Amino acid sequence: MYQSILKKFLKDDIHLNDEQQQFLKVIEKNLPRKPSFLNYFRKQLKNGCYVYGDVGRGKTMILSSIFNEITNKKLSYHYIEFMRFIHGELELFKNTKDPLLKIAKKISSNYEVIFIDEFQIEDVSDAMIVGKLLNLLSNMNVFLMLTSNADIDSLYKNGLQRDKFIKQMQQLGKNFILYEFTGDKDYRLRNIDLNSSQNIKETNDELIFEFIKKNFNFIGDLKKEFLINDRKFSCKGSTKDFIWLSYKDFFKQNLAISDFLAICKNFEWFFIDDFEQYDDYGKDVIRRFIGFIDIAYIEKVKIKFFINNEDIRNLYKGKELIFLWDRTLSRLEEMRYINK
Repeated sequence: MYQSILKKFLKDDIHLNDEQQQFLKVIEKNLPRKPSFLNYFRKQLKNGCYVYGDVGRGKTMILSSIFNEITNKKLSYHYIEFMRFIHGELELFKNTKDPLLKIAKKISSNYEVIFIDEFQIEDVSDAMIVGKLLNLLSNMNVFLMLTSNADIDSLYKNGLQRDKFIKQMQQLGKNFILYEFTGDKDYRLRNIDLNSSQNIKETNDELIFEFIKKNFNFIGDLKKEFLINDRKFSCKGSTKDFIWLSYKDFFKQNLAISDFLAICKNFEWFFIDDFEQYDDYGKDVIRRFIGFIDIAYIEKVKIKFFINNEDIRNLYKGKELIFLWDRTLSRLEEMRYINK
């Protein structure tokens, strides 16, 4: 498995660091094997893995590659999908004794490996369910693969009845490979090329939505409003990680530098489309865009423009702001947002 995964990554020009390669070697020794005479004598050292670290460190990328190599009966979920499925099963077993045990038996009878991506706990009802359920599945020899932004001890901070949940997760962790990815490379940058819109030649809302959904692996509906400095603004979509803005709608609003600072503090990724060209009659829009780029440059946020093969240099055709505009283009060049 180790060599096979490395070859596939190299084919896509992805070079894993030493930490990631070491994890592949460790988990390869612990993965469940298909029943055979030789594997009967092979001891499985661990019954799952919990991989954590900052966003973009390659957790999903690497565990997905491992999951794809596994030949056992398997199932993959985003955490939100997983909990939606579990709540649906609980509804089916609501009038029975110990419904979680019945659900665990049902799952373990059909699957040997379960991958849960972006594991997180945000409410008490999930906390009281998922810790016990994962322990039941692990005890039934289901190999669990989890990714999370937080280590086990940092999950569900300040949550109701947290002590019980943490004890369950710590118990689970005793028989897991616990591994932190600490590299400084954001692997999403490879998939989301920030060089203007070269990833998508002709854009529309449907294509952009699918593009963002694919790269951020989110489930559910996008929020269409956000709050900045006690003011409500509309957007084309947002989650805790990113915001999708319409250039012609957003920058026509009465926005100040303090608004741009607040929004750049709230979101790491920005996707912007619906560009319009302006001359000096539209200089207020251009001035706001310049102010936004100034703050984005300082705060080191990531921006991708969907501009349908137009050159962003041509957004401004006036003269009064040409000095400021040239500086903005220089900053965009430094931030690698302009096609080369």
